[in-house]
Parts: sequence; C-alpha cells; structure tokens
Amino acid sequence: MKTISKTLVPVLEIALKESLDDYESKNEDNSLGDLYLYHDESENALFFYDDRDNLLNKVQLPDNQSFNSATFRSLLQQPEMISLFEKDYIFKPFTISLVDKDFIVVEELFFLDDDTIKLDDVNEIWTHIEEELDGFLKDLIQ
Repeated sequence: MKTISKTLVPVLEIALKESLDDYESKNEDNSLGDLYLYHDESENALFFYDDRDNLLNKVQLPDNQSFNSATFRSLLQQPEMISLFEKDYIFKPFTISLVDKDFIVVEELFFLDDDTIKLDDVNEIWTHIEEELDGFLKDLIQ
C-alpha cells in the first residue's frame, strides 16, 4: 500500500487541483456542491465530474496501479488539500463521492459542511471519543 500511495498520491493531487481549477474557470455561477469520481478499470483512468455530470478531468493512473479510496482519503486529510475547498464557489455541504458507470454513489470519500469535515470511518471517531472519555473519567475518579 505504501508503494502505491507514493506513486499514486501526486497523480491524484494534481488531478483534483486541475479539476477544481477547470470548474472555476468554466462556470459563471461558481457553485460546486459535489464532485464525483469514476474509476474506469478497463482504461485504468479516473474521471472527475461536477454536480451536473460534466466531465472536468480525466487522468490516466500509473501502470499496474489502480484507484484506491483509502489512498485518496489519506490525501484529503492533508491540511493543504482541505484548504482547496475553502474557495467561494464551493457550496456546502460539499461531498466527493466515488460513483459507478451509472453515476450511482458507491462510496462517500469526503464530506465538508462549514465546520464539519468527515474523512475517516465513523468507528475510528467513536473509538477516539471513547478513549478521551475513559481518560477523563479515570482522572475524575482519582
């Protein structure tokens, strides 16, 4: 997985930035609420679509590597990537979703709503909250 992410992350990062820049330059209304990704396994390409199903970008993935949602999520966790979504034309709530060829959402990869950012699995969040609560209760009892 680390080998994939070292090669794949820069490709995904550039493709995402180009997709957002393309949307901003071509749309007068500038209100993007969703971004959809479609991975065509036969071409090993990733397609970026806006919320009106318009193609923004197509990127050819490196040979012998395919799209990995976990790698994409880890990319989105970087502060400099999150700042990409702080532009005026990004309408909140904003989501990035992986879709199938019929544009049916297969997986939500990113969710942003004003002060809320959902990146990881809910179980990880609850585990962290539980650990903090356990520590608090332990300190309280002592």
